[in-house]
Amino acid sequence: LSRITTDLTEIGELTFKGPNDVIICSITMLGTIVILIWMNPVLASFIVLLLVAKTVHTVYINRKMKQRFRANRVLYGDVSAQVTEDLNGIRLIKAFALEEQEARRFAEKCAAYIAGRRKSTRLVAYFSGSVAFFSNLINVVMMGVGGWMIATDRLKISDFVAFLLYVNLFMKPLLRLTVFAEMYQRGMAGFSRFYEIMQLEPEIQDAPDAIDCKNVKGEIAFDHVDFSYGNGIVLRNLTLTIRPGEKVAFVGETGAGKTTIASLLLRFYEPQQGRILLDGRDIREYTQQSLRRVIGLVQQDVFLFSDSVNYNIAYGDTSVKSEEIKKAAALAAADEFIERLPEQYDTCIGERGVKLSGGQKQRIAIARAFLKNPPVLVLDEATSSLDTATEKLVQESLEKLSANRTTITIAHRLSTIVNADRIFVLQNGIVAETGTHEQLMHKNGIYKKLYELSEK
Repeated sequence: LSRITTDLTEIGELTFKGPNDVIICSITMLGTIVILIWMNPVLASFIVLLLVAKTVHTVYINRKMKQRFRANRVLYGDVSAQVTEDLNGIRLIKAFALEEQEARRFAEKCAAYIAGRRKSTRLVAYFSGSVAFFSNLINVVMMGVGGWMIATDRLKISDFVAFLLYVNLFMKPLLRLTVFAEMYQRGMAGFSRFYEIMQLEPEIQDAPDAIDCKNVKGEIAFDHVDFSYGNGIVLRNLTLTIRPGEKVAFVGETGAGKTTIASLLLRFYEPQQGRILLDGRDIREYTQQSLRRVIGLVQQDVFLFSDSVNYNIAYGDTSVKSEEIKKAAALAAADEFIERLPEQYDTCIGERGVKLSGGQKQRIAIARAFLKNPPVLVLDEATSSLDTATEKLVQESLEKLSANRTTITIAHRLSTIVNADRIFVLQNGIVAETGTHEQLMHKNGIYKKLYELSEK
């Protein structure tokens, strides 16, 4: 997060102040050095030689400063990440009584950052001192060479005084440029980290000739699909077809690949082998945005923005009317609690919906799906974290939502999918059993064991 926030602060200062200083100082120095060469080429040649030596030294120091400032940005990012992590996990930290341990971890990262800042401060101080030394060295050399030239009648005192005045005029912009050099390295150290983020290309991209996904009926087919996370095989040669308007469920033990199926359908991942078809066309032939617009997703972990209820229900659709939002909320059984909020639909619900309960957040997500009205619906463990009473309310809303549309339900609580048209039981990456709830219970197989365990 620090890469796109604090890392850009100093590049902002650089772009605001830097260009003017560079242009003005460069013109002043160039004009002054031309005048110095015209006034006395011998004395000017000493300045040029010293300037070349200082330039080489400055390039070397600047590389060191860039490395040091970049390391500082990384250390600052570690501190920022630690603060965010501790604040998000404050309840867990308190529950395990590990406040002192986390405080020590934070202190260690702060100490590392402070040590890094000390190193960079010493480097900047050395650089500033070298600039002052260079300035004094020029004056000493000018006095020595100029005095010798005056003593040998090669230079008039009046010309030498005028030359020194121009030397002083030359040194002022040079000193300003050294300040800019430090600012430049600070700014570029942060910008380079930001630029790395901007250069990242999405692993999954649209095909050059991808088309929009329109007029979807909702037939979904997995055709010999293989998928694995690293060396762990999740799906093997998965082949199945879901008819338009059919309500199906995927069940299985943890790690069986249930959520992976939803992620593959939404193209969050790509299968290593095989195809996924929507209405007979490979989903890779559609643009990702248009594909995801026709698929509604309701997850267990609902994400809500720190904004109004209206904004969260209508997320992404600025043209929707308030009447449509209220209708969607009513269908999701969310209207009752929304109307009890201080400002009803205009109530700000806080970061990640902190002002709402789990069931209320879930119903906001369902209302969002009602408003989207997609032809395909994916319910990814949408009720697994709710209590029994809240689950019943949410389940009723989900049944309304799934009417007349292709619905894929991923469930741990098997009581929520007993009315599914078909249930697919996943085991070891394949469909081990399939059928209705009654059919699978009569088989006395994997599904029955899972169901009995879930009901205990």
